[in-house]
Amino acid sequence: MEVPIIRICKISAFGILAVALAGSAAHAKRSSGAEGLNQYVEARLAESVDNPAVAAAIYADSLKSQPDNLLLAGKAYVKAIEAGKFDLAVKAVRSLDLRGQVEPEMPFLLFADAFARNDYKAAATASIELEALGNFAFLSPFLDAWIARATGESPLIGLAAAEKDKTAAYYHLEQFILQGLAGGNDLDIIPLLDKIVEANEARMGPVRIIAARHFLARKDTARAVALLKNERTGPEAKMLEDIRSGNIKKLAQKVNADIGLAFLFQRLSSDLRIQRADFLALIGAQAALRILPNNDYGHLVLGEAFSESQNGRAAKSEFKKISYDSAFSLLAISKEIASYAEENDYDGGQVRLNQIIDQDPETPQLQILLGQLLQMSGDHRSAADAFKRAISLAERRDFSDAVLANYWLSLGSAQEQAGLWPAGLESLKKANILQPDSASILNYLGYAQLERRENTASAMDAIRKAYKMRSSSPAITDSLGWAYFIVGEHEKAVNYLERARAGEPQDPTINEHLGDAYWTVGRKYEARYAWKSAKLFADAEDMQRLADKIDLGLRADLVSP
Repeated sequence: MEVPIIRICKISAFGILAVALAGSAAHAKRSSGAEGLNQYVEARLAESVDNPAVAAAIYADSLKSQPDNLLLAGKAYVKAIEAGKFDLAVKAVRSLDLRGQVEPEMPFLLFADAFARNDYKAAATASIELEALGNFAFLSPFLDAWIARATGESPLIGLAAAEKDKTAAYYHLEQFILQGLAGGNDLDIIPLLDKIVEANEARMGPVRIIAARHFLARKDTARAVALLKNERTGPEAKMLEDIRSGNIKKLAQKVNADIGLAFLFQRLSSDLRIQRADFLALIGAQAALRILPNNDYGHLVLGEAFSESQNGRAAKSEFKKISYDSAFSLLAISKEIASYAEENDYDGGQVRLNQIIDQDPETPQLQILLGQLLQMSGDHRSAADAFKRAISLAERRDFSDAVLANYWLSLGSAQEQAGLWPAGLESLKKANILQPDSASILNYLGYAQLERRENTASAMDAIRKAYKMRSSSPAITDSLGWAYFIVGEHEKAVNYLERARAGEPQDPTINEHLGDAYWTVGRKYEARYAWKSAKLFADAEDMQRLADKIDLGLRADLVSP
């Protein structure tokens, strides 16, 4: 199911600053001008060096002495959210709300703060304000339903109202399930849980995990296992393994109003992040943790939101808060290490990952993660060693053929990139034996041989099969086009390579392949255009070859690898 587009006001969150600036002059007269200006300059300097936490602290101090200053309140609000300072954000929103300068998402904070304090009257007021402001009105019926649940009343009125709204309906099934579990209506909810198990959508993985934990707390281990049996996501597979290992007590947790409501905000945060509404995603994630502190999934969602907001330090901090007993621990570790990689801090990532591996040297997934990090750093030989260790550990644990096939594919790719050939070919063949209908494996197996101009016929067969399985993939379409180029069927090559470029117009490999094919069929102007496009995004090692083609045309020694 596709995530619905949530209507977001263009000036949401940041727009308050423009409004505040318009009214700041009058308020400045009430403050000690020089001191206030100095604090503002300090805060702006902190912002300029990408330190939202310091900026938020300065704005917080300034707001104490100038509570009527809308400029400071607006800046404090934004920087507090960016730095994860929820209390300061709530204070700033209250200041803005008193002066009629509230933005559509701000009632989220007031609602979460009130609900966490069991002030359901204030929470209901925030829900009404959220509905009145429009953008997130579809959530108000769900909020009202959780207030009803927390106060011992029926949530059905709120759930019924939500079902009528097109956007709210997207969240209705999972919210209905969580409401039922929170109300102890397990038998009524089981048929709905069976449906989401059968549908096996990755999106519903967290719901299945919450429900499984609930049934563990109800001493119904069989039901919990049935919910996770498909192992659709990594966290579900890990939790199922932990259950089978007898680690039930730490996993058991009954669903209550806090868990169900927090998940609503967590889900909203994830959907907003997908829509690149990073600031709003931060608000949703922080609201969820205010309602349900120290929740592993909540820390994961907030870490992801910080990561998308380019706050790697805060993201890593959130990921580290997730217990190793959690179903989400391996996913959190992978995202933490990805944060190091995004900062090109491969050494720091390896130090952190080796610390974790030292504590748990028998987990294959950690070795896979180490191999991936080493590959990104360019150390393909060491990556291959890590992948070998992962395969050995996974085979001892009787991992599925599908998982082992991916591990052998990783090993084959590392060996191939390290120049360990034909060992890489044997690993790729092993992956294909374990999972013969994988388009990714077939494509890599075929292309790696084509690059070396060996076993051309079988390599082409592998790529043709991959293309039949996934003709929509630009990478696989490029492989097939390049295969036709290598065997001399140049017009066919142009046909497929043009299709590949239509799917990935900025891909340097596709553009270089297409340029070579164009030149060979006499379309030399278009060839140089394609090579120039490839040069815009090419790696440094390919730059000179592309430059020579553009200047000299295609020669035998300049054909793409």
